[in-house]
Amino acid sequence: MRFAIYNLYPRLLGNIENWYYHVHRISSMGFSWIYINPITEAGFSGSLYATKSYYDYNPMFFKNTARLYAESEIKKFIEYCNSFNINVMLDLVINHSSKDSPLSIEKPTWYKRDEHGQLLSPGAWDNGEWVSWGDLAEFDNDRKDDGSHIDLWEYWKELINNNMYLGFKGFRCDAAYKISSNLWKYIIDYAKSVDNNVIFFAESLGCPSEDILSLSRSGFDYVASSAKWWDFSSKWFLDQYAEIIPHAKYITFIENHDTERVITEYAGNINRVKMCMIFTAIVGEAWVMTYGFEYGASKRCDVVNDTMDNCEPIHYDISDHIKRFISYMKSNEILACSGEIEFIKLYSEEEEYENDEEYDSSYENSYDDLETEETGIENINEDDILIDNDSSIRAFYKYNLDKSDRLLIIMNISDQDDSIDISDFDIKNDISFGNAFNITELFEHNENVFTFKPYEIHIFELIDGKS
Repeated sequence: MRFAIYNLYPRLLGNIENWYYHVHRISSMGFSWIYINPITEAGFSGSLYATKSYYDYNPMFFKNTARLYAESEIKKFIEYCNSFNINVMLDLVINHSSKDSPLSIEKPTWYKRDEHGQLLSPGAWDNGEWVSWGDLAEFDNDRKDDGSHIDLWEYWKELINNNMYLGFKGFRCDAAYKISSNLWKYIIDYAKSVDNNVIFFAESLGCPSEDILSLSRSGFDYVASSAKWWDFSSKWFLDQYAEIIPHAKYITFIENHDTERVITEYAGNINRVKMCMIFTAIVGEAWVMTYGFEYGASKRCDVVNDTMDNCEPIHYDISDHIKRFISYMKSNEILACSGEIEFIKLYSEEEEYENDEEYDSSYENSYDDLETEETGIENINEDDILIDNDSSIRAFYKYNLDKSDRLLIIMNISDQDDSIDISDFDIKNDISFGNAFNITELFEHNENVFTFKPYEIHIFELIDGKS
């Protein structure tokens, strides 16, 4: 995690004047970016993601929604953020508009139509059923052989240009995988010709790896990671990580406006929340935190109905914990980079004995001195399920970019204590965040079995970086 992004969710904060009160504390926690959900005028449904006008603004956030007034307020706010060394990122929604957008009448050829000529609503598959979002109309962003797409593409280019003029330095691109890669390349190439430091972040959750790779080739700096949904037992996340990381950088999160609040999802278990916080940060170049996470907010964000009245009281405050966590992550090169992750299979004593009996001498481990017959550790390449025993301990290596150094990460993913014999690992030091074992003291007492508390995660330095 090289940098941290704070999602200043506007529906819970109201008018832009209220946003100022949070900037100093956001900076104090170590965030260098603020990300804002859509703030333009919404359509009849009221959803922030159902844009009615791209140049008029939402009355929830501005006293005067006329373009010149609202944009003046935006510029002032961004300048204030910049004074705290914070850049601001805007949510960009160009896959669709609200069905009552004037564009649907003024520019009818810009939209996709169904077989009856009606505006086509985008949607998504949910448990085998197609869910259509009836308040939305999908743009026809594809490139056309006759050049009829150019007017629409120029409209998006000018929208980007205007928002960059206001001071936005980044764009989180909603439903990016649904939009033509040709259009993204057109937009991003233009934006970077104006400011090479502007960043583009693709919302790419749930799409196949080939679509994510296509987004990367289109110029996106970052893509969204699904790390928060990994069960630490199946293979899909590690496969995806290995495929994507050489080509794109991950932005990770543990909750956002589309998910349950994590404290609710984990039934109030703060230790599990903290474990997930650390893990998601380890596997991303950037980490996003939504307003309210630090205060134990339990109610899911509602992009249609939330108002300031839905802003919860402070249940607890872990702001200082987050501050120390962000500093910790940034200060360790291996944790901060998108280096390779190697899963380690840990056998029970019975499984290890069976493995010894069946050991094939032709087997070669990735490291000459790390052989299955001696350690009971095996690199996993093919199985869909990484773990098939009852252990709740998970272990993997995280490498730096050139694989010259690595860390050992061990975690307990259950709500019960569990133990592991660490004598097979050449551990030098425990550098865990906030809960390190005293390795010297334990080894002096010949204690090789470490007990991990529920949802505890430990990070170990290894002698010479390799076992």
